[in-house]
Amino acid sequence: MLHYFISGGFMMYPLLLCSILVIAIILNRGVAFYRAETDEKRLMIKIREFLNKGMPEGAVAICDRTSGPVAAILKAGLAQYVRGKHAMEEAFETAALYEIPRLEKFLPMLSTIASISTLMGFTGTVTGMISAFNAIAKANISSPAVVASGVAEALITTAAGLLIALPAVVSYKYFVGRVDKHVLEIEKRCKELIVIIENMEEKKKEGK
Repeated sequence: MLHYFISGGFMMYPLLLCSILVIAIILNRGVAFYRAETDEKRLMIKIREFLNKGMPEGAVAICDRTSGPVAAILKAGLAQYVRGKHAMEEAFETAALYEIPRLEKFLPMLSTIASISTLMGFTGTVTGMISAFNAIAKANISSPAVVASGVAEALITTAAGLLIALPAVVSYKYFVGRVDKHVLEIEKRCKELIVIIENMEEKKKEGK
């Protein structure tokens, strides 16, 4: 591997940096999304039970003990329970402005690296071919041995750029899909909570 790295020329250094960043981002986001996983259905059942008992503070506490963006946003809304439905909806929106960017953290960088690593690889291809043609010009012959180092540099950097870009693109698409899933789940559970509260209010009116 060291031989290939050296043969790839100076473009291998920024490509190495890109590969390290891709691995770091993938690991970071993998851990983050693993921690964000929550059994939202079970969470909503517990919230409903506390609200039916007239214990909104219990619902807030259960959200506080549950990881993930859904629980954090529901907690923000439930903290405004006594102020009414509209205050809760505003709290949902405010909390979402904080939680969703946390899910998207580093994803734009991952997309950028996927693009520039390919361009870096092609840049290495160009510089490698320039080196090959310069070697031909200096030697005044077209022997394969003369151009071998330049062609090797061209092919190695291209391969390195593609090997970095492929997992970066696949990971980016995967993580974006996970973000979209969480956003839909957030919207679904916030609406569900509002419906639960509306039904409770209607039952109270009917009881009067």
